[in-house]
This record gives sequence, C-alpha cells and structure tokens, in this order.
Amino acid sequence: MLRKKLRKLLFTILCLLPVIVWGQKKDSVFLRNGQILIGDIKNVKYGKITIDDVDLNILSVKLYKVKTIKSSHRFKITTDNKEIYVGILNQGTRSGWTKVVSDSGEITALKITSISTMVFIEKQFFKRLDGNIGAGFSFTKSSGVGQVNLNSTISYVTKDFENQFTASTIGSIDSSKYSRDNENVELFSTYNFSSSWLASGLLAYQRNLELSLSRRFQELIGAGNKLLVRNNLELVAISGLSFNQEKSTTGVKSGVLLEVPVMVRFNFFNFQHPNIQISTSQTLYFGLTQKRAYTFQRKYRFQLGACTQFFIHT
Repeated sequence: MLRKKLRKLLFTILCLLPVIVWGQKKDSVFLRNGQILIGDIKNVKYGKITIDDVDLNILSVKLYKVKTIKSSHRFKITTDNKEIYVGILNQGTRSGWTKVVSDSGEITALKITSISTMVFIEKQFFKRLDGNIGAGFSFTKSSGVGQVNLNSTISYVTKDFENQFTASTIGSIDSSKYSRDNENVELFSTYNFSSSWLASGLLAYQRNLELSLSRRFQELIGAGNKLLVRNNLELVAISGLSFNQEKSTTGVKSGVLLEVPVMVRFNFFNFQHPNIQISTSQTLYFGLTQKRAYTFQRKYRFQLGACTQFFIHT
C-alpha cells in the first residue's frame, strides 16, 4: 500500500516538474531578426548582452542586434551618460529601445545601445557568479619531460561591488620530479561610490622561478575614476598605495616594500564595419622604499574580428 502511494507521489512530482521549471521567472531578449532568447540575463558589458538561454547555452549578443529586452529580475543599469537606473525591464515601443521600471513604479525609456553596464542585483548567489576554468597537460615519454597548465577566472558582481578572482599555474615534470615554475593568484575588488568614482583593493601572490622569485605577496588599496565612458569605450584610472613582501629562491627576504601604482584600464569595441575589440590593462609602480625603483607590468589583449574573418574566407 505504501509503495503504491510513493509511486503515485513520484509520478505526480515528475508530471509537475516541467510546469514548475517553466513557471519560474525568466528574462527575454528579442532580436531584430525575429529570434527570441528566453533565460536568465547575466549582464551587459562592452557592447554585449549575455543570457543563459534555457534551450541553448550561455550566449553573448551584440547590443545593436537587440530589438528590445524584457526582464523579470532587477538590474542596476549604467548608461554612457553615467546615469544609473535600478529596476526591471519592459518591452519598448520602438525598435532598439526598452523601458526601465523602477521600484517606485517610475518608467524610463532607454536606448539599448546607450547601456554601458547592466548588473544582476537579485539576492541569488550563484546567478551572480561567472567564470571559466582551463587545464592542459603534455608529456614526452622518451625524455621524461612534461608540463602542466591550469588557469581560472571567476567574477562576482553585486549592486556596488565587483570582484574578480584569477589563478594560474605552470608546472614542469622532469625525471618524475614536479617543479612549480610559475604561479599567480589575484583577487581584485572595486566598490562604486557613484557612476564615476570607485575604491579598489588587491590581494595577490606570485611565484616565478625564471626571475628567481620564490614568492611575492602584494596588497593594494586605492581609488579610481572612470575618466571616459561612451557607448563603445571605457577608460579607467586607479592609483593608491601598494605593499610588497618578496623572497628570492636563495632565501633572501626584502621586507615590506612600499610602492605607488598607477593603473590604466582601457576597453574599446566596435562591432560594425570594422569589427574591433581592444582591451588593455597597464600598471606602473613607483618605489618609495628603494631609490629609483620601479617595476612595469603590462597585460595586453588585442582582437581584430575583421581580419580574422578575412583570413577565414580567403
């Protein structure tokens, strides 16, 4: 008797499960070509809207291809005029427009391509997470030499905080011995006071045997300003005070080294004739505890979509 009841209960749950899933609140992105993407909008950043589609995968769509947006979740929206809105989105009356409905019920028409950033602010932890993990391994049996590569990037964004965690390691195997050649772990956080001003903090660990660096711990506190924000570019400058503690592979310790960092982050994107994306982050450190001491760290990424497509077609 009990088994029959359990079977009926299980059958009822299985029948209602699709209804429960489809009954959950979802967001919709309407494209100009007539296609509709339904799922959870992750964010808008650098001219693209990212949505976790229920039938496909996590997709990124260029904003100029979006007809309108409708959301069931609340977002914090910043425009290229540095205006800030908080609320849900409804379909616009014109193509390329949407309506922001604030918590007080105020409705504002907004051009979609004018959105600089859009951040999910509902109290759902896992929906705020975004990242990737990569790994690689190679080994040559004849020489007994191998290499291991691991890397990961995880971001967590709230209404005012932006956090990004990155980690990478390169190790080598030689004669069955494993060597930690290069390691980098970094947590970078910013707090937005307004649409222009922000506070920043950094915790980092480094190891680089090629530079005879056994370990380096770095802590940074500072403030920055979004000097330039447009619908296709962003320029941010950050400065403050940095603390470093280093140890060489020979065991020599540096003590606490004070430095003044000057960080510049620039992002430019243009998806229409030509298709260009440029993202660069450069940091110059001026030493305070060592005369004429400074280090220069540069990270540069350049993507030229037009040339890539040209070479593919040729």
